[in-house]
Amino acid sequence: MLFELTTDKIIRRLRWVLLLAILIDGACTLIGQPPDYPRATEENEPIVGFFLKRGYVVFAAAGLLYGVGIIFIISVVPRRIGLIILFTLLLAHFWGATSWLAWKFGYSIRADYIFDLCMAVLITMAIGKAKEEA
Repeated sequence: MLFELTTDKIIRRLRWVLLLAILIDGACTLIGQPPDYPRATEENEPIVGFFLKRGYVVFAAAGLLYGVGIIFIISVVPRRIGLIILFTLLLAHFWGATSWLAWKFGYSIRADYIFDLCMAVLITMAIGKAKEEA
């Protein structure tokens, strides 16, 4: 086999948490667009903005390829590198979703704390379940 997929249970479970963060961030990005979208877009990340300006379908297709590609990379690199990539992207997408919720949608700091708590619970459950299976 050309690439050996990870058998690490923590990485395998945390990949799902990462995919959820990517999905929430992407959904917030689409929902947060102005009424005249795609002629005008609101996005600070230039690569995301590039795909966003090309419409929903292109944005969703790029997001799907991104998600599959990231999960593949995390699954084949050495464990420590995989965890670094995973947590870097998890934090980045978590921040992306949180920034939309707070600044664009006007949610209070308490709503942010609830979102924080939910993500912490998911991460803890994923790690705990993986350790139980080991």
